[in-house]
Amino acid sequence: MRKHLALLFAASLLAAPAPASAVEKPLDPGKPPPTDAVPKTAEKLEWLAFDAATARALDQHKHLIVDIYTTWCGWCRVMERETYSNPEVAAYLRENFVLAKVNGESSAKMKWRGRDLTERQFARAVGVTGYPATYFLKPDAELLGGVGGFLRVPEFMVYATYVNTKWYEKGKIDAYVDSLRSAK
Repeated sequence: MRKHLALLFAASLLAAPAPASAVEKPLDPGKPPPTDAVPKTAEKLEWLAFDAATARALDQHKHLIVDIYTTWCGWCRVMERETYSNPEVAAYLRENFVLAKVNGESSAKMKWRGRDLTERQFARAVGVTGYPATYFLKPDAELLGGVGGFLRVPEFMVYATYVNTKWYEKGKIDAYVDSLRSAK
């Protein structure tokens, strides 16, 4: 999945709506903004420890999203604020995924597919080379793949829908993106 990031990013830019500033009049600073201009805040997502998340995913037959972060990572905070806090993203994730956070530098213990690992060892085992990193797993915790770096909302949603719809059973992510383009 990682090698197709540039393709997905380009596709997500094509699918993204124009920025609000390009289509709306600027707000009058002397007046309060209209209620539809105030961004909605997302209900907080429930992030679980990895072991609890894998148990819930198996029980609920939902895919997992694992957010691998570090405490010093600025882009991890941006992803939390801009992507995971987006109301549409949050609603989609709450309905379709089980979420786990893993600190890529932590020595906290966890289990993954019968192996005892630290969170740091897990990050290395799945191939994390930078932060943030977003990994997608099947309900039985089988690794599907991951993406390194900050993901904007449209780009993130391409990955999430690719996994949630099980399109990975039909083909690779680039074929999925092509199918999205041809559907327009």
